[in-house]
Amino acid sequence: MSEEKHTPNLATRALCVIGALFPGGIVTINAGVKLTVGRIGLLLLLAPALAALANSSRRKIAADLWVLVIALWMIGVAAYAGGSENLSSAGAQALEFSGGYFVARGLFSDPAGARALVDALKPILVVVVLLALVDTASGRPFVHETLARLAGVGPMLTPDFRMNLVRAVATFDHPILLGSFCTIAGVLFMNAEQTRGGWLLWVGLSAAGCFLALSSAPMLSLVIALALFAYSRATEQQSWRWSLIWFVLTVSIATIFLVTNHPVGWIISHLTFDPVSGYFRLMIWDRALPMIGDRPITGHAFALFNDYILDTTVDSVWLVLGLRYGVPLIVLLVLANVATMMPTPRPIESLADRRMATGFSMALFLFMLTGFTVHYWHYLWILWGLCLGVRGSLRADALAQAASSGVKVFAAPMELTRAVRISAR
Repeated sequence: MSEEKHTPNLATRALCVIGALFPGGIVTINAGVKLTVGRIGLLLLLAPALAALANSSRRKIAADLWVLVIALWMIGVAAYAGGSENLSSAGAQALEFSGGYFVARGLFSDPAGARALVDALKPILVVVVLLALVDTASGRPFVHETLARLAGVGPMLTPDFRMNLVRAVATFDHPILLGSFCTIAGVLFMNAEQTRGGWLLWVGLSAAGCFLALSSAPMLSLVIALALFAYSRATEQQSWRWSLIWFVLTVSIATIFLVTNHPVGWIISHLTFDPVSGYFRLMIWDRALPMIGDRPITGHAFALFNDYILDTTVDSVWLVLGLRYGVPLIVLLVLANVATMMPTPRPIESLADRRMATGFSMALFLFMLTGFTVHYWHYLWILWGLCLGVRGSLRADALAQAASSGVKVFAAPMELTRAVRISAR
């Protein structure tokens, strides 16, 4: 049976993206738990999203289960390892990621919904880049400082310079988050835009914002995205194109681990422009891995380690998750991302929709890759959940279309409801 198609209304789209305009470290409401603008938006949308997803006509996918387990694991092991005082922090992070996922799965349920989310990011990007220019022109995080004064709190950032320019922050909590946001937006735009003028405008604006942040990892990720985009368009008619990419990636990683003395260090050093920054991140990995090894299953929740580096900054989302929630959460997160990108029995018919799915797959890949040297928090963590949910919706829609055309879609071994299914190629 074909699923009903609809475009999310303006309020829904706005609530999903408005959090990008308010730094979570400054603009908050303390109501027993810290509520950022992004979290409030998700709370308002979560109930209708879950109700829509629970509809028996909506196809469920394996990633739905993985993301549910991610939320439960985060809350459960944080309470076990750190006590009840860790529940609010763990619950907030679970809401941001898993809440973002289920909001996208429930309310952005098809290619029209995916395009609506991409279009909703456009005015946000314009505001963010303009404010980043203000930061650069003023020589200090002007926007951040202004919002801090209006909120009655002290500024949380001091000016950080590279190439004799201040690193712009705009409405985010750190320059690297601004750069990461612009990179992900650029990846989505380069695959969604159907005109040359629109492509140049929105990808160019994303690149400008990424440059103003002066963060090496997001800039390198944008270069990788452009290379993948060019490869995607050049091999668009070849069914083997992504299998080849995964094969080359697997062989490359295996080679790095076989021929280098410090494989992780090699990868990190080649994801940064600045050798000093690369070695600092390598030092973080060297300090964090033994701590993860001490409690690999449950992690340490939000405990301090009496270590200046680990208690101040851990520049990798994978390390932060391992330290707080243990290795199983890392495995669950990888499974959830990969599950949404698995091939379907029948390719998506519309070329524009196929390209849209490719864009969200590339965004997820870059979230995972850049995460080796970037920790995502507040709106970037929400955006990862939203992108994962939209890619899951595109996969579910493709499976529904395949089933309606008579292609066999195999049932999953475990079911969240009687309609839970996954596909095998």
